[in-house]
This record gives sequence, structure tokens and C-alpha cells, in this order.
Amino acid sequence: MSVFSLSLRSGSSGNSTYIRTDSARIAVDCGITGKQFALALRSIGEDANAVDALLLTHEHIDHCSGIGVVMRRFGIPLYTTKSTFEGARDILGNINESLVYIIEPGKAFSIRDTVVLPFSVPHDASDPVGFRIFATGGDIGVVTDLGHFSSEVKNSLEGCRVVYLEANFDPELLESGYYPKLLKRRIAGSRGHLSNLDAGDAAVQLLHSGTEAFALCHLSRDNNRPGLALKTVSERLLREGARAGRDYVINASPRYECSRVFHCRRSLDEQDKSLPLLHEESQVTGNYTQCTIEVHQNDSVLQLQGKESV
Repeated sequence: MSVFSLSLRSGSSGNSTYIRTDSARIAVDCGITGKQFALALRSIGEDANAVDALLLTHEHIDHCSGIGVVMRRFGIPLYTTKSTFEGARDILGNINESLVYIIEPGKAFSIRDTVVLPFSVPHDASDPVGFRIFATGGDIGVVTDLGHFSSEVKNSLEGCRVVYLEANFDPELLESGYYPKLLKRRIAGSRGHLSNLDAGDAAVQLLHSGTEAFALCHLSRDNNRPGLALKTVSERLLREGARAGRDYVINASPRYECSRVFHCRRSLDEQDKSLPLLHEESQVTGNYTQCTIEVHQNDSVLQLQGKESV
């Protein structure tokens, strides 16, 4: 059993993360054009027509600019919070709202047989969320655009085997750069973006909970460098005695091309068979579907069994 994931694009010019589990193909955000989305998937042997769901973290344009055209062209359902959907309406344009499923932070839902848990993140948007995708090959966490690594984010990601984690800016580059002071304060604020230093501290906490692979995402074009982000986070992990290539793997997601693929496998005897127990309550509300599924997590869900290379 396996799970396959990568960043299709990452940064303020557009974000999209792709995850394929045993039962579902999922894209988290689509801040790129429909053509770029389809070509990126084709380049890794995937088909946009086969995508089962779009998950939208928040309404900022670098995360949702391509959602409307992808929904119209490929008929892919959208899962997002009500406030985010309302905030993104003008950007999405004319879509089939019966394909929109409203979700709530802290309440899991399913896409085919894949369970997804949305959770609140601290960012200056209407109701922003990160996502945890449960998979037998190891859970995947996607958390970008957060001003600080809150306890809720930490608890929601505990035990994820792979985490797509924001490392947006280097504090010195931001401070010495040309951005207006107000924008600098917003970026570095508690509801802005995560710095390389903060990403390193977050990575330490995640490593202790079982994370084996980190993809550094949403790097600023002007206030960061891939090598700098990797160096800062890796050095922070090294101070904990963790070495890249031995205790974890790490990459920085490129801005204009697909990232390295994380392909996690787990043998049948290693699988954690206790997925969250679900109780589904779906109802149509207005022109879109209200999707509310209660999740009851066993502690064992958050503990990955066995160690293998990612």
C-alpha cells in the first residue's frame, strides 16, 4: 500500500500540492492556470480528468486563481470552508455550485475511501485551514500560509509521515528588502507567514512525533532562497541530533516546476488498521452541499508503525 505526493507549483506565483492515495487523487489548492495544472499532472503520468477532489486552504489568489477553470474544464468537486468559498466567489467565476462541498475545521470528511481532516491555521484570511490526509502508506500534512506554528496545527499534524511545511522568508532578507514596512509587519506577524527559523522549530516538533520527510513550501521570491531555507531548517534539526538522509529527508519545492516526489510504501503487516471512525451527515444547503463528518480518533492513528526510507 502506498501514498504518492509532490508539489506541482509553490510560491506567491501559484500553489498546488498533489496527493494520490490507494483510493483517491487529491489536489490541495490550485493557484495556477488550468493548462499549467493539466500539464504538470501529465508530466508525472497523471490525468487531470482523474482527479477526485480539489481542497482549498483559503481564498488568496495564489491558492485559488485556477480553481474555477479547473472545475469547469474537468468537473472536479471543491471542498472548502463556507467563509473561504464566499471570499473566493468572484475569483472562481461561474461554476457548478453543486460540486462545492462545505467543510469545517476539526471535522473529517472522506473522498472515496480516503479520510481528510481540515484544521484551522493562523493566517490573515477568512477561515484558513491546513489538511491532513490519512493513508495506509503514511499520513500527509499540508500546511502553508501560517503566521506561527500553533498548538492546534502541531496536534493536527502529529505523526504525519510527510509534511508540506511553509518556510516563507528569511528575517534578515525581509528586513533589509524593499517591501513597505506595513507589508513587512504583515508577513512577519502572527497571522502572516512562517520564517525559515520558525519552520526549523516546527520541523523539530514534527520530527519528534514521527515525521520522516519535509517539503519546504511557499518560499518568497524576494525574501528567501531555497538553499538558505534548507540550510536553516537542516541546521536546526542537526542541533537536535537529526541528520538529513539518515533521520529524515528534506527538499524545497520549486516555484515554476514540479518538486521531487515522495512515494511512501508500507507492507501489509506494518499497516495501522485503525483509521478514524466516521459518522457522516451530509445535507444540501443552498446551492452547495454541507459535508459534516464527525471524527473520533484513536491514539494509534497518530503513531506510525515501522521505519523505512521515504
